[in-house]
Amino acid sequence: MRKTLTALSIALALASGQVMADQNTVGALRSAGIALTPAQTQALATAEGEALVAAIAAVVAANPEQAAAIVAAAVQANPAQAAAITGAAVAAAPAQAAAITSAAVAAAPAQAAAITSAAVAAAPAQAAAINAAAAAAASTASTGSADGGGAGGTTTTNNASTPGGSGGGGGTASGS
Repeated sequence: MRKTLTALSIALALASGQVMADQNTVGALRSAGIALTPAQTQALATAEGEALVAAIAAVVAANPEQAAAIVAAAVQANPAQAAAITGAAVAAAPAQAAAITSAAVAAAPAQAAAITSAAVAAAPAQAAAINAAAAAAASTASTGSADGGGAGGTTTTNNASTPGGSGGGGGTASGS
C-alpha cells in the first residue's frame, strides 16, 4: 500500500512539473501580448521537445506579423530549445527570418551562433539578412541596449566643459 501511494505521489509530482514547464511557454506568449486560440493553447501546454517546437512554429505560421514577439517569448521560456525554435519559426515564416533571428538572439545571446545557423539552414536565401540581424542583435545584447549604458555596456561622458563640483570652472581639459 505504501509503495503504491509513493509511486502515485512521484508520478503526480513529475506530471505536474511537466505541465508547469509547458504552461511557462503559454504564459510567456500571453505576457508578450500574443493572442492564442484554445487549440494553440492546448497544443503548447501539452507539448514538449520537438512537439513544442512544432507547436510554436504553428503559432508563428498563423501570426507571421507577430513572429518576432512569439519567438522572443518562446526562447525566453525555453532557452535550451532556442536554435530549434528559431529554425522552425523561420521555416514557418521565411519573410520574417531577419526579425525572428534578431528576437531569438536578443532573448538568448549565448546561443547566437546556433540560432543563426538554424535560421540560415531554414531560409538560405535570407542568409545575408539573417547574419546582419544576428550581428546587430548580438551587438545590442552585449551592450545592454541600442543606446548603450545598459548592463554590461559602457557609457562615456565628456566632462571637459562641465563645471566641477569643488569650485573652479571646468574650462578646458588638460591632456592627461
